[in-house]
Amino acid sequence: MTALFNRQRLARLLEGRVQRLLDPAGTDSANKQEPTPTPPGAPGRFARELRPTNLAKHQTGTSRMLYERLDTDDVAEVERLISQSPELQALYTATTDPGTRRHMILAFGVWLGARCVLDKSGLSGAQPPEQIHVMARGPSAAAGGLYEADLVFDALASIDVDIAAMSSALDFGCSSGRVVRVLAAAYPEVRWHGCDPNAPAIEWAGENLPGIEFFVNGDTPPLPLADGSLDMAYAISIWSHFAPELGLRWFEEMHRLIRPGGHLVCTTHGFTSVALYAQLSLRTPQQSDEIIGALYRQGSWYAPEFGEQGDWGVVNPDWGTAFLSPEWMLTQLCPRWRVLEFAPGRNQENQDVYVLQRV
Repeated sequence: MTALFNRQRLARLLEGRVQRLLDPAGTDSANKQEPTPTPPGAPGRFARELRPTNLAKHQTGTSRMLYERLDTDDVAEVERLISQSPELQALYTATTDPGTRRHMILAFGVWLGARCVLDKSGLSGAQPPEQIHVMARGPSAAAGGLYEADLVFDALASIDVDIAAMSSALDFGCSSGRVVRVLAAAYPEVRWHGCDPNAPAIEWAGENLPGIEFFVNGDTPPLPLADGSLDMAYAISIWSHFAPELGLRWFEEMHRLIRPGGHLVCTTHGFTSVALYAQLSLRTPQQSDEIIGALYRQGSWYAPEFGEQGDWGVVNPDWGTAFLSPEWMLTQLCPRWRVLEFAPGRNQENQDVYVLQRV
């Protein structure tokens, strides 16, 4: 807890949450406004207690680095290729955000086979076939997980850590390499590892994404890596699936693998996720109530929602859907980890982002 409150931004977030717990109606506020009534069961009743926030730094540094390897003629060539596809042109012209445009130039350039993008950025044009697991397909995903690679960059930049200074890093739960392929293109000097229990996805990645060391991992620790061999690991939407007990075992394994002072970037479902799923009618008000109640009572909620078929053939009763509160993370992980950064809902306005330092 001490490490958390040494960082003023995190202290304000957590203190704000404590204040809402103590005074949910805001009775101590001089500018108190009456809440808008909502009918029973309406999604509005699951209003976010911690609204989505950005990380301390929002630089989209990975995609920016790859984009800046192109010159103006290269960008013009990709724009020319985009103009020949009405669907892609409509998406591109409708976007004014510079970061999104950079993503489109890279992704559409890979999709359209622009040699300038493939040769200069270091991105791969390999696309997993339909039978291989990947979280997104099509033109916008052709370059890999640009959004997630930027998320990892921003999370580390927020605590003034430079990926370029690292020697070895791990994508824990990499599937077919969607995110690590982007980071490996940006930072080829880093020794990148990727692991996942989905054997066909790992086999495809190993055959099609050179320069990354892929391996299949089991449902439980350990991983075949030496103690303290990693400077950093990241896991995007992995602890959002572990049953809490298994999740703690994997946190302990990350503690073994990451050197003292190294970092773990991870995302979890939290209170913002409950609100989002309720608003999108992806979970019923009754189930949302159940999750919120569990988060307040015990800090976690879990259900083995993949069933007998498993998740793309990976059958594990402790791999389903999990929600974790910030208090649970602090209580369970400190003092063996320091929480250096916390951004509620930063991952797609859904999952919370944590940056942990290994003590």
